[in-house]
Amino acid sequence: MVSAPAKPQAVAPEVSSPIAPGDPLVIALPEGLLTDDLLIELSCLNDGWCFERNCEGGLEVSFPASSMSGVRGAIIYDQIRDWSTATGDGRALPSGGGYSLSIGSAREPDACWFSSDRFAAVDLSAEGYWPVCPDLIVEVRSKGQTILRQQGKMQEWMAAGARLGWLIDVFSGEGEVWVYREGAAEPERLERPDSLSGEDVAEGLTVDLSNVWR
Repeated sequence: MVSAPAKPQAVAPEVSSPIAPGDPLVIALPEGLLTDDLLIELSCLNDGWCFERNCEGGLEVSFPASSMSGVRGAIIYDQIRDWSTATGDGRALPSGGGYSLSIGSAREPDACWFSSDRFAAVDLSAEGYWPVCPDLIVEVRSKGQTILRQQGKMQEWMAAGARLGWLIDVFSGEGEVWVYREGAAEPERLERPDSLSGEDVAEGLTVDLSNVWR
């Protein structure tokens, strides 16, 4: 008696995520389609993803920052908040909130600070994205994100009215910070600085980076 050949075992196909941790998936859209309200609605319907709008009106979809990037951002935010509270100067805000920028993009920083004058113009009753750019912007590069993509995001912040920006990269050599200044043609590159100064934007602010590099 000849037995029938055994049926091959079904093998589930490998299904990869539409995007990998790192740089976002960028979807080009018709001009004006991705309004602030639609962007917020997409975020509410797809919990666990990060949605931003670039200055061309395209949708950028990415995973939330890694846990360690969140820790690094929190270390910096805590110091800015404590300084702001102690001096009564302006308002510091953590990640989790988006801002609708004058150049057409909608972005969410890892930490930011508003001067008192700029924060006074914010409508605190508004539940959507505030149409205002913070004075100080902090972006922390996550593992997998390219530095070029993060630098492009920083350039958007500066073009929209930020006065000082810190792009912190723990994955480049021993670590580096790119400092963006209002009116400067190029950012300044610092190799693993011990601290960062608020300069003439947030006068008196000094942020210790020792725990960030750890």
